[in-house]
Amino acid sequence: MILEFDQICVGELPSCDIVVIGGGPIGIVVAVQLARSGHEVVVLESGGRTVEPAAQKLNAAINDGRPHNGLSQARIRVLGGNSIVWGGTLMPYTPIDFAQRQWVENSGWPLKFEDLAPYYDRAAKLLGIKPGIGRDTEVWKQTGFAPPVLDDAIEVVLTRSLRERNLARLFRKDLTTRSNLKLMLHAVASELVFDEGTNHVKTVVMKSINGQPARVSARHVVIACGTVEANRLLLISAQNDRQAPWGRNRWLGCCFQDHLEISAARLLRKKTESFDGIFDSILLGGQKYQPKMRLSERVQEAERLLNISGVLQFDSSLQHHIDNVKLFVSSALRGAVPPNLKAVPGHSLALLRIWGPLIRRYFREHRIFNHSDMGIRLLVNCEQVPLRESAIRLDSERRDALGMPVVRLDWRIDGRELHTIARFCEIVRDALTRTGIADMQLHPKIGARDISLLDECVDSYHQCGGLRMAPTFDGGVVDPHLRVHGTANLHVAGAATFPTSGYANCTYTALALALRLCDRLTSHRNA
Repeated sequence: MILEFDQICVGELPSCDIVVIGGGPIGIVVAVQLARSGHEVVVLESGGRTVEPAAQKLNAAINDGRPHNGLSQARIRVLGGNSIVWGGTLMPYTPIDFAQRQWVENSGWPLKFEDLAPYYDRAAKLLGIKPGIGRDTEVWKQTGFAPPVLDDAIEVVLTRSLRERNLARLFRKDLTTRSNLKLMLHAVASELVFDEGTNHVKTVVMKSINGQPARVSARHVVIACGTVEANRLLLISAQNDRQAPWGRNRWLGCCFQDHLEISAARLLRKKTESFDGIFDSILLGGQKYQPKMRLSERVQEAERLLNISGVLQFDSSLQHHIDNVKLFVSSALRGAVPPNLKAVPGHSLALLRIWGPLIRRYFREHRIFNHSDMGIRLLVNCEQVPLRESAIRLDSERRDALGMPVVRLDWRIDGRELHTIARFCEIVRDALTRTGIADMQLHPKIGARDISLLDECVDSYHQCGGLRMAPTFDGGVVDPHLRVHGTANLHVAGAATFPTSGYANCTYTALALALRLCDRLTSHRNA
């Protein structure tokens, strides 16, 4: 059930099995999975049902390092979190993302790809999509096309997109009807109280948006409130209690990362049918699959490169109209009233000249026709080297409306990302030229390896790190089971625990890890 914390006039909530801090995509999945397994779960969500200025002001932060747009624009305090605005695209990491790479310091997870593979499939099933690992060939077969091969250095893989991207809507029934799941809105976790004698976090202190305090205790606490806020909560708790074991951890707040994103090249089709056969998105059974280019592991190892991927952006003068028709269709498919219902006829009329090819493309080949009268761009997302000095800290002077210290982010990169971006673009260009399907004009700074190219790169809103995973206290903040080192019952679910950022959106891997954590918590209860 969903409750308003402001309307509960008690200073001490009844204890429960598990407190989940955060009602975003990871927190919701953790809470629902644990509640379905029979746990008594309380979720603390700092926002409400809609985005509110008062809640968003709690994201006040200072950017000391490289500009980071996501610090202010990608942290949404609302039920559903960032899932209310994200693209809903899922892509698993690759084996090399988990490996110790000699050319990437601070790399190496205490897990292997094989440890997470079954949880990727479980996450897909839970979210209502077909599992994606190793099944691209089946999808291509249904379109009548063979899996594309551009070059042995470049892999063309398919992302999966959620039909319902807002996880608060997807799991509405669980959140509203399960008596063993209580979700508290406008409940801001402000401190963790640690008991050194038992190594347990014995209490979670919270405040309402209006400053009303309360406490709740649980057998286990799971922090799932996003990378920046998870770091902030542990930093604040360590500042208030010098005995908290994580406060003595040298990795706390370190190795903050994001993906570097840039429009790196412009493309011109030469063999339209072949080009579109590779890069147009696929629609099968209501499921969207988008082709994505990824640098092979072989080349990464041979040339000591970072992981990197690229997608094509088709720029259209009709994009506003296309987006509105997509919104109408997606709303109708899930049984909701489209918010732009009255405007749809006007948008449809504006698209009249492309309805023919759009309909033919879909019904003949289950593909999405991409109108690109304004050109085609290669948009790349590059992994960054995890640097210890790239860190999340607290400001000792500034505090938010609830009296909590605000975050200071010092996001740093070391420049090696430039060579990976340039080599990836050159390999893609050469492959397209060799096959004759397109010409590609690189960004002028790429060929020259001009370091100022990195100044034009932006973050991808894929924040991770700060609470890195490692087998020992000396190597990271949480262990391979996501439990905070030195504690018996405190866990972190989310991308904050990632040692490296990989090449893809963090959410799918974070969800897989979260389900693995749920299994562990449930097995301990049943033992």
